Amino acid sequence: MRTPFALTHNRYLGLAPLLSLLKLGLFTLSLLVLGLLGCAQGPNDRRCGEDFRLTWSDKSRLLIHVETLSSDQFAGRKTGTDGAAQARDYIAGQMQQAGLSPWLGRYDHNFEYDYQFGTRQGTNVIGILPASKPSDRWRLVVAHYDHLGKRGYKLYHGADDNASGIAGLLEIAAHSANQARDANLMFIATDAEEPGLYGSKAFVDGLMAPDTALKASQITLMINLDMIGRPPRNNRIYLEGRRGFDQFEQIKAQLEQSVNLCIRANHPPEAGKTIQRVDWLRASDHYPFHQAGIPWLYFGVPPHKDYHQPSDEASKIDVNFLAAVTETAYKLLIMDTYLLNN
Repeated sequence: MRTPFALTHNRYLGLAPLLSLLKLGLFTLSLLVLGLLGCAQGPNDRRCGEDFRLTWSDKSRLLIHVETLSSDQFAGRKTGTDGAAQARDYIAGQMQQAGLSPWLGRYDHNFEYDYQFGTRQGTNVIGILPASKPSDRWRLVVAHYDHLGKRGYKLYHGADDNASGIAGLLEIAAHSANQARDANLMFIATDAEEPGLYGSKAFVDGLMAPDTALKASQITLMINLDMIGRPPRNNRIYLEGRRGFDQFEQIKAQLEQSVNLCIRANHPPEAGKTIQRVDWLRASDHYPFHQAGIPWLYFGVPPHKDYHQPSDEASKIDVNFLAAVTETAYKLLIMDTYLLNN
């Protein structure tokens, strides 16, 4: 995940004590409200997040994906490196093993992008599962596989960012291959997300070409998985993109009921106008799809202390949480079309 920071600064230091008191009052009020909500719930009621209802995900396989991609052998998967090439081979091999067909005859899709006064090359990995009956509708699952690589003697493993997202994508792909499908499914492991969302931009730009095999209007939903293996203290997954769906509250309720994973929905701020620390709208691969008018939803957790650090290792992944997010995302992938209309 990228971090386009948009920090605000208080120029009037004299207001600091007053602001501190105000924050303390709001914090106390929030605790009171939470307490009242808890009291309103019956003692036998089941709260989301207390016990995930997992039915099909293979936690051992999920962990193997994360451990492999974040291993020393893959050297941080920086775009253009041998580690990134090994990651592509692994992802393509897993797609083939799961029964996915290569998109347009190949899994690897090269693209060029301008970066730091030069032209560089990246490679997306794309596999597809046709609908059970002929359809021109598509639903996409996207996760970036690149990370920061090595800097001096430091190796940035990128277990949560974003080996976890790729693990979820591969697990959903393997499960989907054995299920009936109303829409065509496409699984895209993007490259060069970290330096600037270039892999997703290249894919979306391809949708605009006059001879494209897939048009933006055929895509009914894009799901982005970016950092889904390290739950925050509230044990919730964040789901961005609600403003694109008129029935979002019903969508959210269905997702929570299916796996019992708590979901926190944040309305993405308008580009360039956020006062949050992270501009979630532009923070990951969903943004180029947003610009193209394609409906999207983004699963992810907030940055944690190991974010973009060498310490983002597989040993810190909560595989139970990762499995819960994976199964929840799959429920969204097969959700009734009428709920996704806007």
